[in-house]
Amino acid sequence: MHYCLQCNDEYMPDRSTCGVCGAALLTGAEMLAQRQSSRQQKAGRKGALTPDDDIITIFKASLLDVKRLESQLEKENIGVLIWGDKPSCGKGCCGGGDLELRVRREDAMAAMAIIEADFKRQTASHGIHNAVADYGFDPEVGENSCPACGCTFSTKGSQALTCPDCGLCFG
Repeated sequence: MHYCLQCNDEYMPDRSTCGVCGAALLTGAEMLAQRQSSRQQKAGRKGALTPDDDIITIFKASLLDVKRLESQLEKENIGVLIWGDKPSCGKGCCGGGDLELRVRREDAMAAMAIIEADFKRQTASHGIHNAVADYGFDPEVGENSCPACGCTFSTKGSQALTCPDCGLCFG
């Protein structure tokens, strides 16, 4: 079987790219090696922040969003500081505005990757959402694009109402 590291989806061995996000698929052995590498990186991080750490702001958002990301970052052993310089109850009604999410400079790239993955999960955005926003399948036109995988295929005069790439059925 093949696996998508981004979506955690499983595919038949003949597929090479994810039908959702387009990422290259990994074999089972490659997936295990990638997860082992991730565990080693996680174990090598320092965890909770100390006063001597060089910290930077990587994200600004509401308390709810920052707390969700804090939880995800802490699971990856990345120390987090939530900072706001305005008085706030955290609910947005007191005019406190956005809060800052701060991490060690050395953990910033890993933290940004986690934030990006969270954004994709929250918005179901995998880079093709704009292309299919006003999608409509028409078997009478020469070509159609699959809303699931983005594959463009010929449909004129064809009886097949399935995507040749991911198998999504339109009939």
